[in-house]
Amino acid sequence: MKDIVTNWNKLLGRTYSSVYTDNNHRIRRSNCDLNSPRNVALNLVHGRFKRILTLAFFGLITFGSGLLILLVQPYEAIFKLKCIFSDGGEIFELWRKPPVDLYLRVFLFNVTNKDAFLNGEEKLRVQEVGPYVYREVMSHSEIRFNDNGTVSAVPSHPLIWVPELSEGNQEDDQLILPHIALLSIAQVTSTSSFVTRLGLNIVIRQTNSQPLVQMSAKEFMFGYHSTLMTLGYQFLPTWVNFEKLGLIDRMYDFEGDYETVFTGENDITKTGLLDTYRGSHQLPQWEGNCGNIHNASDGTKFASYLNENDTLLFFRKSLCRSHTLVRVNSTTASGLDGYIYHIEPNANDNGKHRPENACFCSDGDCLPTGLLDVHGCYYGFPIATSFPHFLDADPKVRESVDGTNPDYQKHHS
Repeated sequence: MKDIVTNWNKLLGRTYSSVYTDNNHRIRRSNCDLNSPRNVALNLVHGRFKRILTLAFFGLITFGSGLLILLVQPYEAIFKLKCIFSDGGEIFELWRKPPVDLYLRVFLFNVTNKDAFLNGEEKLRVQEVGPYVYREVMSHSEIRFNDNGTVSAVPSHPLIWVPELSEGNQEDDQLILPHIALLSIAQVTSTSSFVTRLGLNIVIRQTNSQPLVQMSAKEFMFGYHSTLMTLGYQFLPTWVNFEKLGLIDRMYDFEGDYETVFTGENDITKTGLLDTYRGSHQLPQWEGNCGNIHNASDGTKFASYLNENDTLLFFRKSLCRSHTLVRVNSTTASGLDGYIYHIEPNANDNGKHRPENACFCSDGDCLPTGLLDVHGCYYGFPIATSFPHFLDADPKVRESVDGTNPDYQKHHS
């Protein structure tokens, strides 16, 4: 036992002079000299051996930790734990109610030559007015987790007026703007019987309705009362279910909408992406791939594990379609590396430059390049979407209107 203690003390570098007891049990010390060359050398060896053991011990711990990280991959485990949608989960809560300020900036085109245009003397001349800024309070409610790795919810996008960001523009600004109700009911009844069209013409004359009228910016965006819309509401109940018409109000109408998105438990790369919208992988307004919204993002949560050359599918109901986004650059923000995406070139082409877009032609009637006919998403109203100021549209479109000034830096996606 004594030898074991002695060796252990040597291992730890502890040195003592040897002791013994005589017959009278008196403790005597030997005459060992701790400062002798022999003992100094032993102490140095013991100290070096201790340091080697310490380094070896920490080396084993480091190697074991590295092996554990390689096998267990704790970053992946934490990422999946946070990223997969679950009730109360961190990323799920960010998707349910995004804590970011999202703004809608509306610019309107005020018609400056109403009488000359209506008399056929001049082509349409417009002047951009805006911005009219609204904060979009995006959220998902009525959450229901399903057994197939999806979660269903009702999207909501209420808008709140933000005057301090509207640069002096007011909702009650008076402008000359299209009479959407007149243009819409005329479009819808254009294929009706002669009697129906005759009756409509009589009403238009009696009410002195004009295709361009003065109204406030708010009325144009969020609804104005019209005798024609009231008649349409009363006599064509299958057409519309509202008595006043506003363009932004209709674009942000989510009544009756619901969506189902992937939770990521079956495939984490799809967390937050759409499985169905209103119960379908396809928008009913389009045929073929033009109506596909499956695996698209509503902008809240994009695909996980992105690679540099991956494309993204982006869906907003107001666009009446999903858009493919392509990476155009990289950036760094707040110390994080990121990718910059734009809507792909010729996105609003109807098949002239992109044959796969031919399904965006409505009943074979194609609008000029750069315009997308979306009347199917808006009750038959004669509405087309484009980039601002007809950016990338057929030059003939811009030539038909004075006052459009497309600028790539301002008007691209």
